[in-house]
Amino acid sequence: MADQDLHTRESRRVVERLTGAGWELAEEAARLGRAALVYDNGRAFDERELSLHLLSPDGRAVAFFPVYGGSLEGTLDAIVRFQDRVSPEDFHGMAEAVVAACPEACLQEGEDDEPRLLTLG
Repeated sequence: MADQDLHTRESRRVVERLTGAGWELAEEAARLGRAALVYDNGRAFDERELSLHLLSPDGRAVAFFPVYGGSLEGTLDAIVRFQDRVSPEDFHGMAEAVVAACPEACLQEGEDDEPRLLTLG
């Protein structure tokens, strides 16, 4: 129980400190039960990137980062085509379709995994 108390205190401190500096709670923060925050300084990232996170009930997580550049509509079309059947266990079809539609995409399986660049083939 002490570990959970520490985690709760640290999460509160993260939220307190970052919201005080202009960060905002992400819409999904309450649903995820996490200190999910966002900040945009208007110039830090010019990659034109999306961030998709798949979370399974058993705690598996897959993060997918398509850098769509000038291919926003094609990237969105690929995501929408797979949205009702994608899962953390079977996301490769969506990933391949998105990679085909956008110039660059990275995938991260698990929180401790390093993101890796995806390519076709």
